[in-house]
Amino acid sequence: MNLLIGFVAGIAVSLFSAIVAHLLTRRRERNRAVEDRRFTIYMKLMELHGIYWWFTVAEFHAETVPEDVRARAHDLAWQIADLLRSADEVEQLSEVLDVLFGPDFATATERYETLEKVLARFGKRVNPRYAKKMAEISEAHVRMLRSGTRSNAPG
Repeated sequence: MNLLIGFVAGIAVSLFSAIVAHLLTRRRERNRAVEDRRFTIYMKLMELHGIYWWFTVAEFHAETVPEDVRARAHDLAWQIADLLRSADEVEQLSEVLDVLFGPDFATATERYETLEKVLARFGKRVNPRYAKKMAEISEAHVRMLRSGTRSNAPG
């Protein structure tokens, strides 16, 4: 009888362990998928931020944005929106959608600066050191533009 109880207890413990391991593995895989989506969204936002720089430059010089730049920004914004549709866990979801499509921005510069702030918050979660350094570089470029000098940076 003790042998049967020990056998059943062993099976129960093994079954319980297998279920817990399965649940933890699924959770870890889901978290990894969420982090991958966050990173992809972040990188596309960084690309859009770089493209949107040209909107602010054109606005600053009272010129029109080239059609290829405008089309690329439009396509990228919708790619980001599609990614956000499948990533409800992204904390900045509503902020990102507002900055991409919201009508509340009077100027391209205002939208660009808001996108920069969203990227800073997003970057703290995704890649904090990279986000901090890129923010410093971006601020330096803005200062250079305002002072009338040009950067020789390839990017």
